[in-house]
Amino acid sequence: MSIRGLLTASALGLATFVSAVPARADVMFTPFVGANVGGSAASPLADFVGSSSRTTFGGSIALMSGGVFGIEADVGYTPRFFGTDLELAGIPISLARNNVLTAMVNVTAGVPFQGRSGLGIRPYAVGGVGLIRQQLSAAAGLVTYDANDLGYDFGGGVVLFVSRNVGIRGDVRHFRSIGANPVIDLIDLQPGAFNYTRATVGVTFRY
Repeated sequence: MSIRGLLTASALGLATFVSAVPARADVMFTPFVGANVGGSAASPLADFVGSSSRTTFGGSIALMSGGVFGIEADVGYTPRFFGTDLELAGIPISLARNNVLTAMVNVTAGVPFQGRSGLGIRPYAVGGVGLIRQQLSAAAGLVTYDANDLGYDFGGGVVLFVSRNVGIRGDVRHFRSIGANPVIDLIDLQPGAFNYTRATVGVTFRY
């Protein structure tokens, strides 16, 4: 299935889920910020990067049936994923445009423990598929690379609710593209699929 077909099918599945969710279902929106580590985010080439950033940010919205099972849309964006400037053999190379975007549709499951006052905790597991987009431009635009790959993610976390409608979320997920990627063959100096782990913290608003 093509990337466009996958995203179309995911959108239709999300719309079907929304229409079938009972009125008592929870809707949870979480803006987040965090960092990428490991895998392609820990390239050996990082030692030659003059200024790099693995900071990522984004948001997710989840529809929870009974607060236990649900479906989630998650979007994350990392500017300067591969750094900003490289120096190879004494020659400076500027990475003018370089970022990674992920857009995932996930299934999530967790067990909420809620007190009468609204305080509670909800550990959960999550996993799904979607789009992993990489953009890279070097040497004043003479070298460019754009990839829209099918990928998957899995992980989990916990939401600590400080009231009925507001909580703090800690989340760790691993992302991996499906299939070999020429950019990573170059950056990591070894063959393999694009992958990294994302750790974030966010504020969850429950409706």
